[in-house]
Amino acid sequence: MSPSGSFTGSSPALNPALRQSRAGVVLLDFVLVAFGVLVAYVARFEGAIPSHFFRHMVVVAPVLATTRILVNTIFGVYRLVWRYVGLLEAVRMAQAVASVSLLLLVFRFTLGPYLPHVSLPLSIIVMEGMFTFLAMAGVRFVPRILRERIRRRTGAATLLIGAGEGGLAIVKESIRHQELGIRPIGFIDDDPTKHGMEIASLRILGTLRDLERVIRATGTERVIITSASFGPKSVSRVMDVCNPLGVEVRIVQGTYERLGAPPEPGEMVKTVREVRIEDLLSRDPVPPSLSRDDLVRTFSGKRILVTGAGGSIGGELCRQLAHMLPAQLILAERDETNLFHIERELVAAKMGHVSVPLLLDLMDSKAVERAFKDFQPEVVFHAAAYKHVPMMERFPWEAVRNNVFATKQLIELADEHGVESFVMISTDKAINPTSVMGATKRFAEQIVQDFATRAKTRFSCVRFGNVLGSRGSVVGIFREQIAAGGPVTVTHPEATRYFMTIPEAANLVIQASTIGHRGEVFLLDMGDPVRIIDLARQMIRLSGFTEEEVPIKVIGTRPGEKLFEELSTIGEFLAPTELRKIHRCKPVPVDPAKVSALIERFQFSVRGHDSEGIRGLLAEMDIGYQVPAANRTSDAQ
Repeated sequence: MSPSGSFTGSSPALNPALRQSRAGVVLLDFVLVAFGVLVAYVARFEGAIPSHFFRHMVVVAPVLATTRILVNTIFGVYRLVWRYVGLLEAVRMAQAVASVSLLLLVFRFTLGPYLPHVSLPLSIIVMEGMFTFLAMAGVRFVPRILRERIRRRTGAATLLIGAGEGGLAIVKESIRHQELGIRPIGFIDDDPTKHGMEIASLRILGTLRDLERVIRATGTERVIITSASFGPKSVSRVMDVCNPLGVEVRIVQGTYERLGAPPEPGEMVKTVREVRIEDLLSRDPVPPSLSRDDLVRTFSGKRILVTGAGGSIGGELCRQLAHMLPAQLILAERDETNLFHIERELVAAKMGHVSVPLLLDLMDSKAVERAFKDFQPEVVFHAAAYKHVPMMERFPWEAVRNNVFATKQLIELADEHGVESFVMISTDKAINPTSVMGATKRFAEQIVQDFATRAKTRFSCVRFGNVLGSRGSVVGIFREQIAAGGPVTVTHPEATRYFMTIPEAANLVIQASTIGHRGEVFLLDMGDPVRIIDLARQMIRLSGFTEEEVPIKVIGTRPGEKLFEELSTIGEFLAPTELRKIHRCKPVPVDPAKVSALIERFQFSVRGHDSEGIRGLLAEMDIGYQVPAANRTSDAQ
């Protein structure tokens, strides 16, 4: 910056180095055009140029060169950065060259008969234009081609799985950004019509069946799966081949991961990450029914409250909702560390202007009421809950306080303060519950269902199973056990669970919120259940170990745990919705009087920390919960 405050390097006219560089390019083009004229005349007369045509050429060459430089300037040819020259730049230069040639042709056919001494022969016009374009393009393209060839010799030898748009984008960025350390050596693609062909000068070397052979033949050090459309079975096949060979495997982000902040054009490499357990266990990708633009239209300008904003699901809801242009995004969280992290993340993503951190304990009734008065939210996503089954077996009164009483107060305040839409996050453990946690979440569903029949607010619940990678989940526990060398502990060899990725679950919750009205429970399509022991084996393999190195140990089920989970009861009627992977469940009708009476009775048991009294009340709710045999035996003694 100059003393006067102006940026001296911001204008080409004030930059001597840039001015000299452009002058050199202009001078080079002048010489190339003149040379193109000479080549055209030599070709036209097969090397023996008649004297009068030679004199004609000496006059035409500088005039034509000057004209072409002026036209190039008009077309902005000299503003282009030729280090990054591509098809669009070549088209612009071709337009500039063709414009001058067209003018010469028009002059030739209109004024040529009257001015034969200055008119150019037709063959000279055509050849000069062709030679000039090739010369001007060549001096710009050849250096780039040479640079790219040099760059392709550096970095880790990388084989690209998928010869489509994603693969081409990675090739281009690897050339432009040598610091990425990617040296593409070829493609693998299962499309038989592409075999043996080339894309960006890289050959398609075979199909997934040929992967091991290609890796060994080419000395591949890294494999990148270039498309999120590869299903988990294909990703697993790639891992099976690459792990024993010591080849690193990476993959582009999936559809749901990019919903919050899609990559800018030319930034495909930024979406490439390591392969995770989610890639091996998730379903084949299906685009969401509502696009990001659809959801922006729904939530733009709204004041949105998310409880449990620092948790796994709550945090992902905040990440995605922040990109839907809300007027305010109120981050309600009891844990100040979790609240600090989610706020800092949104600020780093340049969403701090809409996020409002709110340190709030939902069991503090006065603080919750004050929050509704202060912020007047229009949409509420209730993701806060106690979720760990064994812990809630030890502290059942806390499960009732947080999962039942806090939810009841929240829905009452939502309706009182004119909230438009309220969505409660539920769980598959609420169906035929065997745990206190599951039973309290089922009771919370019934409270929402009962209140929705007489409220102005649109209430609904969304029920789904486990999410991969959530805090305290089995995935996190397995990672810690694998890092420690094992053993990886599994409760039962036949235990199964439904799994979904956090971004997909959060997005489907947001979508479901747009169609909820009168207390419906929406079920997310969780795909097929996964055996926990298979999950353990996949994670051991993904970490580069064998079961001999990291053993698996069966330790037996814990209190309140099921061998398998369910998503609906026999009496609940399931129907598809207009949204993919979301089903509407019409729950069994509840008796409002019985709900109210149970809440009053729970108050006494919670105050007295009466664990068995709480379990007994949960068993009276006709939701399938029974007091565990161990607790009944303890009472009898």
